[in-house]
Amino acid sequence: MLSWLDVLAITVAAFATALGVRRGGGFFLSLPLAVALYWLGLDYVPSSTWLPLLGIASGLVATLIGGFLPITLPYKLDGVLGGIAGFFWGAVLAVTLWVGLPSEYSPATGAIRYPSLSTPPLVQDAVASSSLAPKLFTIVWQNPLARRFFLGVKESPQH
Repeated sequence: MLSWLDVLAITVAAFATALGVRRGGGFFLSLPLAVALYWLGLDYVPSSTWLPLLGIASGLVATLIGGFLPITLPYKLDGVLGGIAGFFWGAVLAVTLWVGLPSEYSPATGAIRYPSLSTPPLVQDAVASSSLAPKLFTIVWQNPLARRFFLGVKESPQH
């Protein structure tokens, strides 16, 4: 059964896909900008709980810039390319919600607490009852690039 955290992440992914279809090919062309803004913003985010907001902000900036790009694509291709970009960005936001929001990095030990003890019990229960979040966290934690992108952790974990 899905927890409310799963439903929230899937809903965010669906909204991002719909936004991409609505904005069209301009959003597809501005997606690298959103990824670059997100990557550069990782150094300025105080903790991993701020990563979903960073993702939303960089996606909105890309959407605004994509609206100014003068591209002319066939009508159906425009929506398809925007939908692909929206689906990709929605997947990034969903994984960030599943993994980044309820985690806490400890620089002293080099480890991550998942779920974090500083999150409310409601969030801890949602992570514990989620069938997707722990599996995604394991995948992200094992990949150094994904660990940097979704958790904001620069150092490699200590064993």
